[in-house]
Amino acid sequence: MEKHKLLQFLPTDEQNINRLLYLKNNATKPRIAVFGKYNHGKSTLLNALVGAAIFKAADKRETIENKELEQEHVIWLDTPGLDADVHKQDDKAAIKGAFEMADYLFLVHQVQAGELDKYEMQIFQQLARQDKNYSKKMFLVLTQIDQMPADEVAIVEAKIRQQLLGSLDLRDLQIISVSAHRYNRGIQENKAVFCEKSGIHALFNLTATLVSEIDELRKKEMKRLKSKLLLDFSAQKEALNAELIRVRSRQNSELSRLKRDVAQLSEVLV
Repeated sequence: MEKHKLLQFLPTDEQNINRLLYLKNNATKPRIAVFGKYNHGKSTLLNALVGAAIFKAADKRETIENKELEQEHVIWLDTPGLDADVHKQDDKAAIKGAFEMADYLFLVHQVQAGELDKYEMQIFQQLARQDKNYSKKMFLVLTQIDQMPADEVAIVEAKIRQQLLGSLDLRDLQIISVSAHRYNRGIQENKAVFCEKSGIHALFNLTATLVSEIDELRKKEMKRLKSKLLLDFSAQKEALNAELIRVRSRQNSELSRLKRDVAQLSEVLV
């Protein structure tokens, strides 16, 4: 009922309302969503982070809905790959997971693809605009760095940093470059050097930091969402009041006209 009443007055704020109600009623452990285009290594990265082959990783479209895995301190969210479903239903599910359910986003981009494409930039900017504190919530993860020479990886990183600097919405986005394959090989072959060069430990450290900061982040987000909805509600109330004044003015004008007509008819009939 609470949501229904809010949506009656604020029909364009559904995502913000859903997020606020989620934070109030359902938030438990911090949720980290792995989000990005189809076949860019999202599920492989997640499997490295959770330490088991839980999420399906394949060259074909596998993840078509948001899937969760709960660990001791965090809940991981695997979102459908963007731009894989021609009907965009997967994208809608992924964006719903990112907007409404996730506290943090690991935005995945395969380094071999080069710069972020137009669609990625558009979606990432859309996410960043939802929260001015986005640099505390969103992190760009460049994957599969083992598939290119280190100097070429550095060139791609530099180009993407320039892309981000050119966007007011994304210029503070942090970049972390990793190889889940290299990390898994290090674990399987018991070779610490592969694990160290994989970059995955940077994500482990980041995750631990994010978990420790979740209460403060959620508090700030709830305050921002409430302020935004109150502003929108005030604007909507003013618009409704203005419309009510116009309606009453029309009614009064019509009533005055009817009174004049009655008076004129009365004179004729007397």
